[in-house]
Amino acid sequence: MKKILILLILMLGMHTNAQTHRFIYELQYRFEPNGTNYDKEEMVLDINPDEVKFYESEFLASDSLNILHGGISSQHTSQSGQTIIRKRNSNKNKNFVQIMMMPYYYVFETEDNIQWKIEADTKKINNYNLQRATAVFGGRNWTAWFTPDINIPEGPYKFRGLPGLVLYVEDDKKDFIYSFSRNKNLPKTYDTKSFLEKHYSLDAIAIDLKKWVKLNLEFYNDPYARMRTDFQPDWNVRINGQQIKSKEEFAGLTKQTQTDIKKYYNPIELDKAIPYP
Repeated sequence: MKKILILLILMLGMHTNAQTHRFIYELQYRFEPNGTNYDKEEMVLDINPDEVKFYESEFLASDSLNILHGGISSQHTSQSGQTIIRKRNSNKNKNFVQIMMMPYYYVFETEDNIQWKIEADTKKINNYNLQRATAVFGGRNWTAWFTPDINIPEGPYKFRGLPGLVLYVEDDKKDFIYSFSRNKNLPKTYDTKSFLEKHYSLDAIAIDLKKWVKLNLEFYNDPYARMRTDFQPDWNVRINGQQIKSKEEFAGLTKQTQTDIKKYYNPIELDKAIPYP
């Protein structure tokens, strides 16, 4: 009965102005395509009056410290690469991305319309009525469990468009697993402009997917180009335990870095994968 009351309050609250309805998920994901180890991130789904945002909860911890100290004293960089904004009731996502070791922040738009097949399977977890749905998206086969009890057609990452909130979703390889954890209502829309729409001091540079692929390939081909150009003899630079004392020493790091880039590259959307050589 208590859970039903909470749901009713939540659904009524969706009609009030300027609130953020926050849903927290645990994301388990594998960097290595055939690996056995999972990384974990706590992810935030903010549903606002006009927009939906999805990002790592570590951004909130940094934002709290920055607000407390009145400036940028803490910064978090996304580990999962799943920082997204979209309009309510829209499949068009703004993807905010970065390339490791590069001081730039990019945003590109994608149209991500998922064609769900709602299955007859149902189950009940913690008093939530769940129904199964399946889809092919991003070159992967996905299974989602959504609850009609929460009449919000949203979910983690880009998994939206079902007649109820998605509480659980995974691909058939179990490379990516999202599990609903908890939720809360905030009295006003949570401002993310300092860390999401821009990355602290970095404004988002608008590009397209084709440009994003090109930038990643350029970085892969010469990952230390910028550091080599800007290097100064008095820099205290240590990479993979190696002290770098001259520009020439960067050349010996390139091959191992390229190997690591490919080894730990397991994109959630395989059809948008960077075609590393």
